[in-house]
Amino acid sequence: MAKKLTATAGTLLKELPKDGQAQAKSLEGRAAQRAAKLRQFAFNWLGTPYLWGGTTKNGIDCSGYLREMYRTIYNVELPRTTKEQIDMGTDVRLDPRNLGKGFEPGDLFFYVDSVGVPNHVVTYIGGGQFTHSAGGRGVVVEGMKALWGRRIVGRRVLVPAAAGSRTDYGPIPAAGPIRAEEIPCPPSVRAVAEEVRRFRTEPLTDFGPYKNREICEWKALKQALLGRPGTASQANAARIDQQIEWIERIDAVREELGPH
Repeated sequence: MAKKLTATAGTLLKELPKDGQAQAKSLEGRAAQRAAKLRQFAFNWLGTPYLWGGTTKNGIDCSGYLREMYRTIYNVELPRTTKEQIDMGTDVRLDPRNLGKGFEPGDLFFYVDSVGVPNHVVTYIGGGQFTHSAGGRGVVVEGMKALWGRRIVGRRVLVPAAAGSRTDYGPIPAAGPIRAEEIPCPPSVRAVAEEVRRFRTEPLTDFGPYKNREICEWKALKQALLGRPGTASQANAARIDQQIEWIERIDAVREELGPH
């Protein structure tokens, strides 16, 4: 009868041949160095306001922030817009049931709308964290919630160079087709009970006070209202659906118009 194998990452590393152990440790070390550089960059820019078309610490947009990051850390010149950036690199697989598995520091994750147009980009910096310049919030560092409730396409543009190369990374390949993975909202995100009671009877016409609300919070409120009787509940759920679509489209529209 075959012996059942259970092993941690540490024991698996010990079981590798010596040359395999050295290679694995080298890869881990390089990933840690990338993460440290990305985090340092992110913390240096933390709090910079979001500005469509911006490229400086006076204000910067998501694609400009990514471009400045890669230029500063890796001396790699990326295109200016997410529409161009998504067409570069190899695919990063996303598993909604095990989100984060296989991610490497420097991987890019693009939000795409219902017709496949990219509208935002975030960068993985290791340790389950991402950085990006978000509308209404500016440059932030946050966890996996950066991907929740979105249609996501992952790209890896830091492709290891061939053996014997003088550089760490090789030329960035052209990307394959855009195939988005829908990342569900976690059950922990729930509608605010007071808002559900209020918008069962009152019309929701002004979204201004909620401009920085996460998309999963909108989706939770929409579902809660759909489960309540009454024309006001249903009308507000429809308005929230339009708001969600607007959130997904607004940066795509900016991309189509181009940077300032």
